[in-house]
Amino acid sequence: MKGYCEGNKENCSSELCPIYGSLRRYADGVLRYTKCPEKPSAAMKRSKLKQASNKRKNQFAERKEVRRIVLTRDMLQCRAKFLVSFIECHGPLDVDEIVPRGRGGDWLDIDNCQVLCRAHHTWKHDHPAEAERLGLTKSLPPKSGKE
Repeated sequence: MKGYCEGNKENCSSELCPIYGSLRRYADGVLRYTKCPEKPSAAMKRSKLKQASNKRKNQFAERKEVRRIVLTRDMLQCRAKFLVSFIECHGPLDVDEIVPRGRGGDWLDIDNCQVLCRAHHTWKHDHPAEAERLGLTKSLPPKSGKE
């Protein structure tokens, strides 16, 4: 398979192997050159990307309309601009869910969406307790299975 040395040192070169001589940050925070393993691991073998389900594909058009409405409603302004003033707005605008989908939020609910610049969106995920205190996110308890 092109792109992997297949564990053969003779085939190992920067043209054939994506990890040959590349830098990797290890857990101790130090950058080191990676070495090719004797045999490729399962992590090295690339699998096909999972395509979106038919249900999700059918929601794409509606999501696009929700994004347009939310961007218009918020006048193309980051909602966290004045709430988290020590971070300067930059990057593209994201339409973010206040209640995450994993916690029962709906990405098609206009009232559950807000506009955040990429810098504030990243900050929100890096500081969840502070973001919840400021109202940028809500952490609902998970649904119980006894309903």
